[in-house]
Amino acid sequence: MKCEKISIYDIMSIGKGGSLSVTLPSYVSCVTARNLVQYVRNAYPREDGMTYSTTTDKKTNTITISVVESLRRK
Repeated sequence: MKCEKISIYDIMSIGKGGSLSVTLPSYVSCVTARNLVQYVRNAYPREDGMTYSTTTDKKTNTITISVVESLRRK
């Protein structure tokens, strides 16, 4: 998917085991999206015990947000 920015609702709507790959206009936008994922991770923890993981491709300005199993013990 190609868009200008990612919203909190885009991140929160990723299902269990799913992922979202987005091409953004610049690398700075990717860093901003990565920071937004961290905000969502802390402010809106998932109820299913999963968490969000990100990978960034600097060459194509693509960020991939995945829902993975949380490694932290509660």
